[in-house]
Parts: sequence; C-alpha cells; structure tokens
Amino acid sequence: MIFAHTATHAGFLVPMEFPKTASDLSFVDRMALDAAGYAPYESEYDEDGNCISGCSYVKMKLEDQIAAMERWNAFVDKELEEDYGYTKTEDGALVPPSKPIEFPEDNRPAKTEFPGEYKQCSVQNQNFGNTDLPSKSPLGYVTCISSDYGVQRKMSWYKTTKVHHGIDLRAKIGTPLYAPANGTVVTVFNMNASCGNGIIIKHPSNYRTQYCHLNEVLVSRGDNVSAGCLIGYTGNTGPTTGPHLHYAVQKITSEGNQPVNPRKFMEPEHEMCH
Repeated sequence: MIFAHTATHAGFLVPMEFPKTASDLSFVDRMALDAAGYAPYESEYDEDGNCISGCSYVKMKLEDQIAAMERWNAFVDKELEEDYGYTKTEDGALVPPSKPIEFPEDNRPAKTEFPGEYKQCSVQNQNFGNTDLPSKSPLGYVTCISSDYGVQRKMSWYKTTKVHHGIDLRAKIGTPLYAPANGTVVTVFNMNASCGNGIIIKHPSNYRTQYCHLNEVLVSRGDNVSAGCLIGYTGNTGPTTGPHLHYAVQKITSEGNQPVNPRKFMEPEHEMCH
C-alpha cells in the first residue's frame, strides 16, 4: 500500500518521504496513510528548523508548523463558538454550553460513513452523555497536564526541537479510558514505535481523537463506539518517561488531519502539573 512503510515508522526520527506539500497527496494516498495508522504524536526539527519526522510534508519548516497550528486552532475556536454554542472566558478558555451539544445537521457526514448504532459497551460511563463532539477528558475526571500541546522541547543531545501534537495527562497504569464522543475506531496500534499501544477514533463531528501508551486496548478497528464506552486502560508502553495518557485531537480537513489543542475539548479546570 502506498506510504504504508513510511507511515509505520513516521514520527520516530525517520526522514519523511512525502510529496512537497500536503495538498499534493491524492485521495487514495490519504486513505493509504489513514489505513496505515499515520498519526505522529509529535514532530521533530533540526538545528535549522527543518523537519526530520512527524510533519505534514517534506521540507516543512518549524515556523510553518507553528503558523499552521495557530491558524487551525483559530478556525476551531470560531467553529466551536458559532456551531456549538461555546463561550470564551476573559483568559481565552473555551467553555462548552451547559445543555447537551448537538451536531449541526447541515454539516453531518453521510450516514453510510458511520453505519449502524454505536456500540453499547459492557462498561459505560453515563457522564459523557450522547454526543458527537468530544467535550470531556477521556479519563472521566479532571487531572493535571504533564506536557502541554505545542510545547517545543529542545533535545540538547540530538540538537533537535520537538513539537507536541497533543497533551500528556497524568494517569496511573490501569486507569480506565473512555470514548469522549460517539465515533468509529479507525486505527489500533500494537506496540507502535512512537505511540506504544494506542487507538484513533473518528467522530461524526469531523474530528479524530488519539490515545497513546495504553496498557490494554479493549476495542478493534471498525468498532462503532458510543460516548462513555470503556475503550482501554492507560499504561506506559512505547517511548515514555513514566505512566501517562497522550491525548490528541485532530481536525479532519481537505489538507489532512490537523492537530489542534485538546484543551478546547475538555473541562477548563485542567491545569499543568506542579
């Protein structure tokens, strides 16, 4: 399959082999990348700001990624406020409406994309309600963030800079993990070089959520899961410095899956660990 070999190792110090820009990828190419599970949890740049791995396209510069992340986060802010009734606080935090979030019917994907009813799991956390848009922590409670979205971590021994595509939530090994919204499991990682054991769920709201470093995965690719469904347990698999959950949210666009700040899709009470 096209790009399958590249996708398997992407995001782990392997030079990219993609076309010059993301828009050069055909529909078939994108489907191949999705099928291969391409979803790096961070990107890496050399001393001159040139992409080494985990980027949207070859020769991408660090400043280009930062600009793209800012642009897509601004787009998501506007979408959440206009389409989902979110409000923005004085410090810029987005707060979901108190009433259940409803998906705009005029933008709903074709029903054939998400066939059948969502799976009612043996363990269901009712606190998530019935929603197509993630709005709560997948852990089901508020914890602290040990590594934030977009943080540029300078790796002095490699002389490289890393940009985080998600956030790391502090969690002990074996902490229950829930689907934050209805969706379909599109990828299951088994000891992936960068993600360890992990899951990607595609939601009808045109977002994807990614979960890495799990101890156990309870779902399979193709499962339709409902909000609050127990999908796995957190762990310490893959390249980590300790037990935690890497949680990422991606906006599905014609330019590919864009990593946006997961804080927008969780309770605003989450703060950095001290």
